[in-house]
Amino acid sequence: MKKYITLILLTILLVSCIQPNPSFKEEEISILPKPSSIQIDKGSFKVEEDTKIVFQDKTQEKAVNYLTGLFNKAAGFNLEVVDNKVEDAIVFEKIEGLKEGAYKLEVSPTSIHAKASEENGFFNAVQSIRQLLPTEIESKEKVSIDWFVPSVTIEDEPRFQWRGMHMDFSRHFFNIDEVKDFLDNMALYKLNTYHMHLTDDQGWRIEIKKYPLLTEKGAWRTPNNQDTICMDKSVENKLFAIDESNFKEVDGERKYGGFFTQEQIKEIVAYADDRCITVIPEIDMPGHFKSAIDNYPFLSCNGESGWDTVFTYPTCLGKETTYEFMKNILAEVVGLFPSEFVHIGGDEVNIASWEVCPHCQKAIKEHGLKDEHELQSHFNRDIEQFLQSKGKKFMGWDEIVTGGLTKSANVMWWRNWFPNSPKIAAENGNGVVVTTTAAYYFDYLNEGTTLERVYNYEPIPADFTTEEEANVLGIQANLWSERIPSYKRLQYQAFPRMLAVAENAWASKENKDFEIFNNNVEKQYNRLDALGVYYYVPAVKGLDKEIAFVDETAISLDLAYELEGTEIYYTLDGSIPTKESLKYDAPFVVNDTIEIKARAYRGDIYNDLKSTKILHKEYTEPVNVTIKEKGLKQWVLKGKRKEVSDIKIPKTTNFTKVDSIALGDLKDKKRFSVVYQGYFKAEKDGVYEFETRSDGGDELFIGKEMVVDNSGWHGPRKRYGKIALKKGLHPITIKYRPSDKPRVIEAKFGLQGEELIAIDSKVTGY
Repeated sequence: MKKYITLILLTILLVSCIQPNPSFKEEEISILPKPSSIQIDKGSFKVEEDTKIVFQDKTQEKAVNYLTGLFNKAAGFNLEVVDNKVEDAIVFEKIEGLKEGAYKLEVSPTSIHAKASEENGFFNAVQSIRQLLPTEIESKEKVSIDWFVPSVTIEDEPRFQWRGMHMDFSRHFFNIDEVKDFLDNMALYKLNTYHMHLTDDQGWRIEIKKYPLLTEKGAWRTPNNQDTICMDKSVENKLFAIDESNFKEVDGERKYGGFFTQEQIKEIVAYADDRCITVIPEIDMPGHFKSAIDNYPFLSCNGESGWDTVFTYPTCLGKETTYEFMKNILAEVVGLFPSEFVHIGGDEVNIASWEVCPHCQKAIKEHGLKDEHELQSHFNRDIEQFLQSKGKKFMGWDEIVTGGLTKSANVMWWRNWFPNSPKIAAENGNGVVVTTTAAYYFDYLNEGTTLERVYNYEPIPADFTTEEEANVLGIQANLWSERIPSYKRLQYQAFPRMLAVAENAWASKENKDFEIFNNNVEKQYNRLDALGVYYYVPAVKGLDKEIAFVDETAISLDLAYELEGTEIYYTLDGSIPTKESLKYDAPFVVNDTIEIKARAYRGDIYNDLKSTKILHKEYTEPVNVTIKEKGLKQWVLKGKRKEVSDIKIPKTTNFTKVDSIALGDLKDKKRFSVVYQGYFKAEKDGVYEFETRSDGGDELFIGKEMVVDNSGWHGPRKRYGKIALKKGLHPITIKYRPSDKPRVIEAKFGLQGEELIAIDSKVTGY
């Protein structure tokens, strides 16, 4: 009997010793961007200290170096690289026929095979291996764990070749270590183009040896309104704090700034190249050039530098010295950046100074140009020819379409309200990069440009032909830094939306699904934590507007969307909430006029503060009238009013009955105002919210009380107000003063906390 027991124990021990590497389930794996196809197989490959890497040729060098670097830091492994076939190895194998960036990855319990046709494909395969590994692979210090790579079979290729991110260094500066960190994060998600906006009105950020004043003086400014806005915000949110290292004494004055030396630029370019990322420089011209004109005033039309009504004065395009200056700068720039493209900006140029400049007008006449827009195109063509002589391609923002394009120019489409720009460019055969404000401006708040909105945005316009679609180089998201003064704030604006850009740029339209993507994003947060990324935490909902009460009201808070490990903390005394404040678990009742502030935390990462005031309201009694007609009276008054308050309520019976509040045929009219009047029916006692949306301006009254003040002079916008109403009929008046191009007037209502619906004849009469 003892022999049998011994045999059984030996068998169990033997089986446990040869137990295969663990298998992984689909829900345990997250690779972003989503591969074209992925099959999960049984078992996994274990990377150990003696695991070999089989290396064939130089196209695999960057991928191999990156992979060995990860294991060297996180595991303490010095993986041996060999050029002969061995067992239980990570094998890089060159195959022909795959498009640029494409790869095949085969992981089994006995080997990893990464296959591609060129270095970008091999590097992308390593990033997929990186995401298959435990998140500890991102550690900068040695970690003792088992390094299992799930068995998978992947075939993958990118949709677009331009998969980009942009950083603006002019408005606020970011140092070289922060740039390198950002490049590492781009590499992880297979983004391959890094656009550096290096010059603008607010600061010159690249050393130009021929013109030393550009950085000696132009890189430093007296703190401006963009700085003070951020400093004011930093009182309640440290993400808006400006790094003190970006200030220094210049001519006895404290100034903000910074710049990259040419050696630092070379270091950034080399660091990016090791990660198969191309760095695109942007030197903005002929507008947005104040930081240069300040120090070289001969560049402007009249020797002056400064701001006009909206934009700064541009350089003079009637002087040869301007062209010489620009080419001298670009001659140094092209020597620093091996990239195929050089971006010259060309956006938001104030042409007013050219209209009165004798030099510019002379140039227009001499070159047979139609107007100032063609003068800018003439300048662009001259700069393009210079860049071509240096082996570079010309690129600018979509304003360069106005005035005409050469066949070889390239366009970044940012103004989604100008859909003709990319169409004209694509028809002309120009390369187009889609980077519209509609989805890809990441300086816009996450609450407005949501992760879902970014993901579901189709970059190629629906009216593009197959030939025009082929001219779309790819997509890019931009991080303009007017209100991004710190690297943590930049990460907060970029993540997780950068993952949506990565998948939009990589996956085919047919291979996209937001629900699947969102599940994959949730699995990425622990990796982002390991990388030290300060990402966006979903906003707190429930404090978006003032809250009114008569006796008391319940306050209900929630997150914009669920995120594991995220908790809400709040205060009732107007102080800034921390993790030591009240933790929100369920709705709570308030019956006093107080200020509530709340924010969510995930670990030590917190989001933007949300706050609101709790206001006490007395009920407004109804009036005793009899409704004869449903709907509202509408008067259309002739003549233009300066203010909404200038509109007088007519006493005439010359009105039109309307069933709803809408512009309708009035869109075609000029110089008029509108008054709506009647009675609103409150179905029950309660606090009611009213909302208007208009261009130009409007005011909404219940009785004599102005509930919504949407006056002023503005484009289409919403405003709201609240009032406590007793059940019954209440006089309602809406005054509307349209803009010069009337576009919209709408009005909605609802009980506080409920969905708003249109004010129409169902709830009105006279």
